[in-house]
Amino acid sequence: MAIINFIKLIRPLNLVIIILLQCIIKIFLIDQFIVNSALSNLDFFLFLFSTVAITAAGYIINDIYDEKIDEINKENSRIINKKIKSSSAIACYIILNASAFISIFYVAWTIKKPIFSLIFLYSIYALWQYSKQLKVKFLRGNIIVSWLVALSIINLALFDILPIIGNENSSRIIFKIIICYSIFSFLITLSREIIKDVEDLEGDKILNANTVILKFGFDKTKKFINFLNTLVFILIFFWQYFQYSIHQSSFENNQKIEIWGTDTISIIYTIIVQLFLILLIFKSHVAKSKSDFSFLSKLSKTIMIIGIISIIVFTKNFI
Repeated sequence: MAIINFIKLIRPLNLVIIILLQCIIKIFLIDQFIVNSALSNLDFFLFLFSTVAITAAGYIINDIYDEKIDEINKENSRIINKKIKSSSAIACYIILNASAFISIFYVAWTIKKPIFSLIFLYSIYALWQYSKQLKVKFLRGNIIVSWLVALSIINLALFDILPIIGNENSSRIIFKIIICYSIFSFLITLSREIIKDVEDLEGDKILNANTVILKFGFDKTKKFINFLNTLVFILIFFWQYFQYSIHQSSFENNQKIEIWGTDTISIIYTIIVQLFLILLIFKSHVAKSKSDFSFLSKLSKTIMIIGIISIIVFTKNFI
């Protein structure tokens, strides 16, 4: 029973999503276009383990600091000091972070970039600071979480591509593509974090948290959420314009120009992503209840997943 409660504590579904996102980028983007990337299979496994372990530790420390607020917002699902003692949770937190840092230091040393391990040390510190105090600071907590999600994607490019970026012809463009996906993930996550603040409004009031919803009010917060969602929509629209331009272009002999992500199926897939975003924008505009914002949170996560899965679609139809 204790193991089951521990698994619930570290949000296994979210960890699985992280694993899938990293594997998609590694297998269907980096490995498809870069012959000799920096990370070996063992190195990538340790990199993945470190990322997941630090994230799991972040969930643990967050729930430890959130014990009182969870008594209000999530009493039925609360775990700390209800199903698992806080002392046991702290021990797990330390073990996960220590093993993660040892693993990533080995990987960084292997690729001759030991200083890169400090990025993961920073992530541990940032998650602790977020859980301790930043989450109740106006926008700072939301931005930190969103940045760390984006950083988890950028890290793979730093570890796997940057050490060999001068030796592989495709390395620079693949690095830029990964940066674009990290920006997409940052904006979607930031929107979702503010949506979650609306869900947790009652508990945040008691803690006197300075969240966006408590500072701006309900209507302005919804407008801010949709401002972020619209930014994502516009960025994807620019990509769609590029897709359409390339799709309509050809060489003098009428041979089509082939560029990753610009074939017909990729164009249709991008339109589907945009339709999900339009739904998110509309639902955000009309949202009124806690259940509405719970739906928006799930929809935001879905959009991020299908957005990353586009890598598989674009690569499979290009090769």
